[in-house]
Amino acid sequence: MKKKLVRAVVGLLLLPVCYGVLRSLWALVLGFQHAPEGSFYFLLGFAGYLVFQWVFFKPMRTYVFGHELTHAVAAWVTGGEVHHIQVGKKGGSVTVSRPNLFVALAPYMVPFYSLILTGAYFVINFFRPLDNFWNYFLVVLGGSLAFHAALTLYALKQNQPDLKTGGTFLSAVLIVLGNSLVLVFLLGVLFPQTVSWGAFLRGTKVHTVSICRLIGSEGSHLWVRCQNRLNAHPPQ
Repeated sequence: MKKKLVRAVVGLLLLPVCYGVLRSLWALVLGFQHAPEGSFYFLLGFAGYLVFQWVFFKPMRTYVFGHELTHAVAAWVTGGEVHHIQVGKKGGSVTVSRPNLFVALAPYMVPFYSLILTGAYFVINFFRPLDNFWNYFLVVLGGSLAFHAALTLYALKQNQPDLKTGGTFLSAVLIVLGNSLVLVFLLGVLFPQTVSWGAFLRGTKVHTVSICRLIGSEGSHLWVRCQNRLNAHPPQ
């Protein structure tokens, strides 16, 4: 019971930050439409994957493989060991020595294939310029992010046991925050002339402080009204 209460309180405390991040991300997306680095190709790939999944099928085995591998990488990063990985079309599992909240939620926050693609492109580009393939890369990367978004949403509807580690409410808040921050990171890497991490952080701070002040003000007014009502009608 105490753990559930703590999780709920932490989730509630993170909601203003979540609001600030989403407001700042929305402002970033609005200015992203005409990015000189080729946002059209990125958006084309994103939309193209969604159409592919709607018309044809969900590549679940590919998603599950990346999902379970992300669990494993998260376990390694936090000092744990991976004992077993199982991947199938209908689901998978991974057994680690040190399960924790980050390990449980990492696949829902981290677009595994998108990060691998981005890292591979820039590493290869360092040794052999790939300027002629930039637009093709953006199409594929946009598709990989849509793949992550669409199938993560689908997976979350399947009553995932991973969410029980931190509780559904706190997990949902962290998943929104994690995806937003990873997306901003990737967009900043891909479109540095358009996406500023500093501007995003400043916007997040402004919107978070603003909503906190609004909540505080409304809470104060509510408290005063309750006090006045109690004073007007004291208990007998």
